Amino acid sequence: MTRPATASAVSQARPLPSPKESRVLDTDVGAIIGALTLVVVGLWSRHGGVAALGDSAAKTYTSLAQLTGLLCSEAGILGLILVTRTPLVERRYGLDRMFNWHRLLGEAMAIFLALHIAFSIAAWAIPDGTMNAIQSLTGKEPYMALTTVGSVIVLIVTISSLKWFRNKLSYEMWYFVHLTAYFGLAASFSHQIVLGTDFADDALARGFWVGIHLALVVWLIWSRWGRLVVAVARPLRVTAVTHEAQGVTSVVLSGTHLRKAKALGGQFYLVRQMVKGRWWQTNPFSLSAQPTNAGLRFTVKSRGESSNAFTNIALGTRVIVEGPYGVCTPDVVNSEKVLLVAGGVGIGPVVSFLEQLGSEHEPIILYRATSEKEVAHINELEALATARNGKVHTLVGPRATLKVADPFSPEVLLKVVPDLAQRAVIVAGPESMVKAVQRGAKAAGVPVENIHAERAWW
Repeated sequence: MTRPATASAVSQARPLPSPKESRVLDTDVGAIIGALTLVVVGLWSRHGGVAALGDSAAKTYTSLAQLTGLLCSEAGILGLILVTRTPLVERRYGLDRMFNWHRLLGEAMAIFLALHIAFSIAAWAIPDGTMNAIQSLTGKEPYMALTTVGSVIVLIVTISSLKWFRNKLSYEMWYFVHLTAYFGLAASFSHQIVLGTDFADDALARGFWVGIHLALVVWLIWSRWGRLVVAVARPLRVTAVTHEAQGVTSVVLSGTHLRKAKALGGQFYLVRQMVKGRWWQTNPFSLSAQPTNAGLRFTVKSRGESSNAFTNIALGTRVIVEGPYGVCTPDVVNSEKVLLVAGGVGIGPVVSFLEQLGSEHEPIILYRATSEKEVAHINELEALATARNGKVHTLVGPRATLKVADPFSPEVLLKVVPDLAQRAVIVAGPESMVKAVQRGAKAAGVPVENIHAERAWW
């Protein structure tokens, strides 16, 4: 271990400037989705899709197979756009919402894919029988064997992302399985161009469809791998490691490249150690001190093999960071008073958020921990709160030992914070606690738009 890396020590340096505000509007996003959907449905209609409905059973099934196939592809395109992590979009909606939308689009894509397969089999089965149809669509027809493999991969990825399966997998395993979706989508693309009636005989439509996919590939390569290359070229080094509480460690990363960085308290980075056996693993860690050109501090709780490696990281270790990400930052608060609720390692982003508030916000901090041994940054928290005309309340102990059944019920919250309805509420911690605070604050009269949290997506 080395010298303490307190928030006050880090903040003696120059704070990093704020990231640029996004000019993206909801109407912009709606217009793009609407335009793409209009093109997709228009292609289907132009090539006889509407006219075929109500004709023979074979033509009806074929028309529905074409439509569901196109909608499946559209869902895939929109889902991939979301994972480009484009700064303008991310700064508007936050990576958590973008990835959750990505998950929903993935589920929609799987549904359209299943319908596309069912309608295709139904159409081909009419003249030749179901077994012959399945054999033709899984290998006899050109490109269909590859398409079958791609379809199976997409379905496996979708199933692995369902909550029950996701909770059974480590983040690294889930991420590796998720990466195979790129191959699955690519493998399924060829049959659209060669066998799909919407593109095989229409050069304009084919050029548009190929062009939009090529543009997306370039966008993905630059946004995901291009930025990773830049991050590798601008590494940071571990300059301080401090034990904060049982299983909780703060790590400070420093480097000359921070002079040009932009970040706000409350944001997080994707962090990876450049050491043998760890370089391929990324971890989403929130800032736990106001980001400055002197260093970025992250507070990490040992919750598994990967995070445990960071709690035992050596000084001087080369680390690369991608980001920052997140929209639950001090700029969501105007002149309102603020309630900050932290649970467990969520104390990190709360401290970094608190540092950038002023005395006019009169912050009240509710800190929930399961034991005294897990309480971290408490001295910093109290000092920062006092300097801003605020207060800190701790609630420590297993839930079964608490005097109240629900510490975040509206009645309990209003007893501790009588003017809660006039405050902005910031929450960081486990998903169950975040939901409980959101319910309680809303029932206590806090407008939904004044309740902010960065939801876990990993």
